Amino acid sequence: MKAKKTVSLVLIVELSLALGSPAQEGIWTMRPPMPTATSLHSANVIDGKIYVIGGTDTIYRVATDYFSTLRMYDSTTDTWTMKADMPRGRARAATCVVDGKIYAIGGSPHGDADFAFVEMYDPATDSWTRKTDLPRARCFLSASVVNGKIYVIGGKIYPSAIMVATVEEYDPATDTWTRKTDMPTARSAHAASVVDGKIYVIGGTTGAFGPMVATVEVYDPTTDTWIKRANMPTARGLVSACVVNGKIYAMGGGIDWAPSVATVEVYDPSTDTWSSEADMLIGRAAHSASVVDGKIYVIGGTLGIEPWVPTAAVEVYDTGLDVASPDFNGDGIVDAMDICILIEHWHTDYPPCDVAPPPFGDGIVDVQDLIAVAEHLFEEIYPPALIAYWKLDEAEGDIAFNRIGDNHGVLSGSPIWQPETGKAAGALEFDGIDDYIVTDYVLDPSLGAFSVFAWIKGGFSGQVIISQTDGTGTGGTWLGITASDGNLMTGLVPPQVGRSAVFPLESQSLITNGQWHHVGFVLDSIYRSLYVDGIEVARDAQALTLAPLKSADGGLLIGAGKNFEAGTFFSGLIDDVRIYNKALNAEEIIALAQ
Repeated sequence: MKAKKTVSLVLIVELSLALGSPAQEGIWTMRPPMPTATSLHSANVIDGKIYVIGGTDTIYRVATDYFSTLRMYDSTTDTWTMKADMPRGRARAATCVVDGKIYAIGGSPHGDADFAFVEMYDPATDSWTRKTDLPRARCFLSASVVNGKIYVIGGKIYPSAIMVATVEEYDPATDTWTRKTDMPTARSAHAASVVDGKIYVIGGTTGAFGPMVATVEVYDPTTDTWIKRANMPTARGLVSACVVNGKIYAMGGGIDWAPSVATVEVYDPSTDTWSSEADMLIGRAAHSASVVDGKIYVIGGTLGIEPWVPTAAVEVYDTGLDVASPDFNGDGIVDAMDICILIEHWHTDYPPCDVAPPPFGDGIVDVQDLIAVAEHLFEEIYPPALIAYWKLDEAEGDIAFNRIGDNHGVLSGSPIWQPETGKAAGALEFDGIDDYIVTDYVLDPSLGAFSVFAWIKGGFSGQVIISQTDGTGTGGTWLGITASDGNLMTGLVPPQVGRSAVFPLESQSLITNGQWHHVGFVLDSIYRSLYVDGIEVARDAQALTLAPLKSADGGLLIGAGKNFEAGTFFSGLIDDVRIYNKALNAEEIIALAQ
């Protein structure tokens, strides 16, 4: 065995190679928000573009109509384009696509109402056309397409506010409706997805005020029959679902009159079983979920049922169809240790090391995998959730290079590069008078979970390590030092709701004693936490359930407060600044602090 390993390692050096890689675990990442916070909308995909239709900023809108807007999202450029408005505003509707055209069916013009209108949108002409009304007006319904026909299922009717089990089939070719067999369980606010020509109806609510249900029922249009399937593990309504590789992803929703959940559960129709996937970064309900190129885009929704807090947040889930890191031991670099791990599993079926041919390997770790990994020897591998990373190892110049993308920092004042005295290689020394780094926008703290970490040495009370300028919102201190005692703090807070105010989070951990300290802030969507040298030193006693953190879309300042006040400029060394669009766990934080 030892000889085999030696031969293989020699082979790696002699081959100069090419890489494939395995499927990776699902990862959620934030994207720039949509222009307007929207909930109870619909979304459909045509030619790789996501069309977001209607919706509302509050479920209780009665005096005025819900939104009539149609926005097109291009995920390749993260841009939004306004399209022709619907003839009438609506939310709580059902939409679907047949032959490249969107059909908007039923829904509500405003709160405590429903209607039967059907309208068709043609992207080629950017125009809407009235179609035959839905036979039974209702809202909170679903629409699914099988063999070119639309099946509208369930919903809620007004003024009685009762749930219905009605199933109606619409034929776009003849513009006619046909009644079908009722669903066994009358419900609304459910999700529906199509796999292999069958419609899976998932979750929802069976009453005006609950309960939320976990029921899964499957409709076969060819036989006009229903069968029961395994319940979803978590009962919820206002849940969204979509299909990737024949599996149904059920995401978010509401479980009661409380904050929305971030739960993601996956149903496999072939085995009638459920499994759990990584939670969304933001708990939300009444949102949309769309699939583009194997990735799930979750858009808008509400952060809670009571109170109703609409969000503009967009996040994308990588289902694992893309390539993964050849950094097998996760230390941030592909090196001999990764090669040794691969050799230890030589001629075995070990998926983490079976990286060639891409994307899923061939069931055995062999020479193809050795060839594949070698091309990446000594490359740094950054985790997908790392969205900004300033190593601050430059020896000269007025640019602090971002290792993730092109959001480089610009030095202002006269900070001094210290290439030999950093915690990790070099660092940047700030004078506490007018030195700082400025960057463009990185993220909006109101959009959910994120983490920020840095190494520092020095500093005095009241100084700021990292802050964000306002932009069109209200920026604040991400990482700072308390004014009285030199401890780590954050000034990130939610806006005041009524008489309820949340204050800056302060720790009792001194960080101004002239030693190197690894400092950080983590938001897991509803709790703020502070870390010093890998240890949690402060955490909210109560969840931030009434509102997210204050929104800001300004750039970052490293080494100064957002308004450049005297006394906020940092004096000392800063090194290795990292920002993640997820909440790092304890193990990840400890590893960073090593």
